[in-house]
Amino acid sequence: MVKNFSSKLSGQIGENLVVAELGRRGIIATAFAGNVPEIDILAYKDGQSIPIQVKALKEGSLRTRADNYLNIDFDGKTQKVLGKRKDINRQLIFIIVKISKRIGEDKFYICEQGVLQDLVFKEHSSFLKKHNGIRPRNPSSFDSSVNLEDLEVFINNWDLILKKIDEI
Repeated sequence: MVKNFSSKLSGQIGENLVVAELGRRGIIATAFAGNVPEIDILAYKDGQSIPIQVKALKEGSLRTRADNYLNIDFDGKTQKVLGKRKDINRQLIFIIVKISKRIGEDKFYICEQGVLQDLVFKEHSSFLKKHNGIRPRNPSSFDSSVNLEDLEVFINNWDLILKKIDEI
């Protein structure tokens, strides 16, 4: 069996849940199944289209790599956050899907990538400060997490997608 089969399955479920929900809202959407960097879904309405990134999870917090969002340098084993990366698209729509065991109980956190970058900056910097800049188990790890509680205000924020399409 594939080592990360469960995470691949979660990703597939999450993307398809988003495509279905967009369809309910009158937006045509198609998933790319991991073949396009930084784009999982292309959403289309009224002659306009926008890319969407989807991350799905069944439990816990959103796991990511801090170096995807932050400039990080090392002084020996000590990590130093130099700031936020400027080469990411802060306006890219991100949908985090918390997959439930029951149909209809899934949660959709919909925000811009800049929100996630800000949360990763806050969380990773805070974690490093608590440990004097040295990650306890693996000093070279960039593992980071975003607590879903910090994204509560973005639950079912589907209007963001319509707004982005209208802005084009």
